[in-house]
Order: sequence, then structure tokens, then C-alpha cells
Amino acid sequence: MKPTATPRFSVFTPSHQPRFLDECLATLQAQTCSDWEWIVLLNNGARWRPEQPDERVRVEIADNLDGVGAAKRRACELARGEILVELDHDDLLAKDCLAELGKAFDAHPDVVFVYSNTAQIQEDGSRDDTRFDESFGWEYQEVDVDGRKLLQVVSLEPTPHNVAYIWYAPNHVRSFRRKSYEKAGGYNPDLTVLDDQDLMCRLFHVGDFHHINRCLYLQRVHDANTQRDPEINAHIQRETVAMYDRYIEANALAWTMRRGLVALDLGAAVRKPPGYVGVDRRPGDGVDIVAALPERLDLPDDSVGLVRAVDFLEYVPDKVPLINELYRLLAPGGMLLTMTPSSDGRGAHQDPSHSAYYNENSFWYYTDDNYRSYVPEIEARFQSSRLVTYYPTDWHSKNDISYVVANLIAMKKGAARCGGKLLV
Repeated sequence: MKPTATPRFSVFTPSHQPRFLDECLATLQAQTCSDWEWIVLLNNGARWRPEQPDERVRVEIADNLDGVGAAKRRACELARGEILVELDHDDLLAKDCLAELGKAFDAHPDVVFVYSNTAQIQEDGSRDDTRFDESFGWEYQEVDVDGRKLLQVVSLEPTPHNVAYIWYAPNHVRSFRRKSYEKAGGYNPDLTVLDDQDLMCRLFHVGDFHHINRCLYLQRVHDANTQRDPEINAHIQRETVAMYDRYIEANALAWTMRRGLVALDLGAAVRKPPGYVGVDRRPGDGVDIVAALPERLDLPDDSVGLVRAVDFLEYVPDKVPLINELYRLLAPGGMLLTMTPSSDGRGAHQDPSHSAYYNENSFWYYTDDNYRSYVPEIEARFQSSRLVTYYPTDWHSKNDISYVVANLIAMKKGAARCGGKLLV
């Protein structure tokens, strides 16, 4: 069958090991939707041609490219379709995968990214029963995919937290509109790992994601998988946290704006970022609301999607009323992002205007029922997104001025499940 001049779907597959490419092609040729092209970008000396020629298949050799980010970027440059679909070189698609993607994009014209549930298969294509720790939010279900009895993992919802961590980020099948991909800047050619997480974060800033609650993708697990290399996997674990730190505020702000919620910057008389409503106890250039927290702000319950509290908590002595008020304001799933001089270092006590003191343990009382029970006045119920102590600069390290970062998710009725331990 000849492809249309401009196919709707451009499936792209960089490959340095062509062993499973014929199976990839077979899964494409079995699609109930035939309006596709397949871009196969061979690199690192790999060579392959389909056993049965198909005019929808376009093979390019790109041995000069270094790294998966560069390879995927080049493959997407070659693509002609309206919707780009990532297919790893050892994986398979359900027969109605492309058709379901098309339905989702048609039904949700503002969505920029669509993804599905996934089932793992072993190297020989047989069922794999490996499970992640279900206490971290994973759900598993028995499914039938084109006659195969498999175990699917249900992908988590596209919250700012989930998109920011590769562990919880939208899994295959991953597809996105070409226009949105170009607006986001495309794959980063300098990345050798986490290229998908980086792109997903930037796409999340462009528009909403949609989850198809069906298994449309079979992910093959074997010894040649990138994450099976201990050194590479350790690098991935470190870098996903660094990428989270880089993108979480922008993720939360984009989520907030798309839902018509308010983003608050507390202590806004100094360095209020764009997009925020500034709150401070004194008037100033960046101050939109003059109020002395924890007094009740003149904003409705659940009207705020993001609260930014950088160098702020330490100035409010009434700690529990403050956190309760911020929780009241936050919508279900809204985020409180805090950065405070830690009492583990000198910074918390050195400033005579500081009247409240925090370290990592201070936030247990808002995220764990066991600790909350000791302070009945606490109404706030949060899930921890990030809790860490660090030195922002070498100067801070030299002077033992550590900061505690506590990023919290408001756990109210209607909040989507975020990956990680849920102790509330």
C-alpha cells in the first residue's frame, strides 16, 4: 500500500541494534490504521533493510550522530506526519494503537501529548510478571492484548510531580503533536539519557497531557536494555532528580495556569517571578496582596494551584496556622514549593528577624498521619514530592548555611495519585 503524501502518523525508531526491527515492522503493518510512515534511523554502525519492502518505511543511516537525544531529534526532523509516535527498536504496538491515539487527539484538540498503559514482555516475546513496588502508587491488571495474556502497569496521571520524575513519568506509548513538539524545542541533542523526560517536561509547559487507560504498548525487557547497565542506571537515578529540580516549578506553574488557578509568591517584595500574584505584609513593587500570614487571605478555598515560599517560612512564628491556611487555599493536587534556611546549619538562627525554624523532620507532621496525630491542630494533609537539605552555592557551604527544600502536594478529594510513598 502506498502511503499518503502526508501521513497522519510518523512513527520514529532510532536503532543501534537492529535485531528486533522486523518485529517492529510487523506490528506496524498489523495496525488497524494504515495512515503511517516509519522513520528508522540507524546509527553506531547498525544496518537493516525490511525483508518485505514497504513504501511507508524510510531508513536513514546516521553514524555521525552521538547520543539518543541527537538521534531522536534527527528522526523527528525527517518525519512528515501531524502526530509523532515513539517506538523503541525492541518493542511492539497493540494492533489498534495508532487508531486509539488518533481518537484521543481528535476528542481532545487542546491536548499536546497522549500516552497509554504498558505491559512488559521478555526477550522472546513471552509474558513478563515483574512488578514495581505497589506502595509507590503502581497498579497492575491482567489484560488481553491481541490474544496475549499480559500484565499491564497502569500509567500514573500527568501531574507536575509525575511528569518531573522519570520513575513516574508517562510511559509508552508516547505520542505528541508535531506543532507542540516544535514549540517545545524538540529533543535535546546533547542528552545521552533522560531525553524523553526532558522533552516531556517542556511539552507539559506547552499544553495538557491525556492518558489512555488501555495497554497499547509492549515493552521488551532484556539484558541489553539501557537501564540494565549499572553505571548508566546510576547516572539516570542522579540526573532525574537534577532534572526534577530544574523543571518542577515550571511544571506546577503551567498546570496552575491551564486550570485557571492562582499562583502565589509569598514574600513577594523581593524577586517575584512572572505569572505570580505577590503576597507580603508590606507594600512593594511586586506585592499584589498586602497581608500578614497566617491571617486568612481573601481568596476562596481550592483557588490556588501553586504557592512559592522561598525564604519565607522562617519569618512566620505561627507555623501550624500558616501551613493550614496555605493548604486551605490550594486546589486538590496543588503544590507548595518551599526553600528555607535549615536549622541543621547556621542560617536558620543567624538572622535576628527569623522567628520559625525548620529542618527536614519538621515536614513529617504534614505528610505522615503518625506524626500529625501529635498535633491535633494540623488540618493540612500533603504528600512529599521532594524533601532534601543542601547548600545552594559554594558560599553557603563555606559558611554552613544549609537550606531545606520541601515540595509538597495538597492531598484533597479529587487529587490525582502521584508516584511515591503516600503516608497521609
